[in-house]
Amino acid sequence: MRALFFVNIVLLCFSSTVMGGEHATIAAEIVEKAKSECESFEGGRFDATERAITFHDFTGDGRPEEIVDASQFSCSTSVSMWGGSGGTLLWVLVDGKKYEYLAHKWRVVDVDGQKVLLLAVHSSECADTIGPCYRALVWSNGFRTTR
Repeated sequence: MRALFFVNIVLLCFSSTVMGGEHATIAAEIVEKAKSECESFEGGRFDATERAITFHDFTGDGRPEEIVDASQFSCSTSVSMWGGSGGTLLWVLVDGKKYEYLAHKWRVVDVDGQKVLLLAVHSSECADTIGPCYRALVWSNGFRTTR
C-alpha cells in the first residue's frame, strides 16, 4: 500500500511540474488498470514498488519520459498476471504515446549523450533458443531498434 501511495505521489508531482499532466495520466491509467485486473481476479491485493515508474530523457528535450515496469507490480492471487516466459510488460511513454514491450530485464545506458534502452528479451527473438538476446532501442522520432 505504501508503494502504491508513493507511485501516486510521484505521478502527481510530475504531472503538475514536469509533464504537464498528459503523460502522468497515461502512467496512472496503466497502474490503475493493473490494480483493477488484480482486484478482479479472485479478490487479489495489488502492490507496486517505488521503482514501478522511472523517468529517463530519451528524446533529449530535457523533460523525462516515463517507464512503467510491471515487474514491479505484484498481485496476491496471481504471480504471472503481467508476464511469463517471454518477459514482463514494460511501457515507455513518449509524447503522449505508449510503447509496449516484453522484457526479462532492462536498463537505460548513456552512449555519448544518447539514452539507449536495453531490453533482455526471450532468446527466440534472436532466431535461436540458446543464450541471451538483447534489443537496443534509441529515440529518433519513434523508437529505432537493433537486435
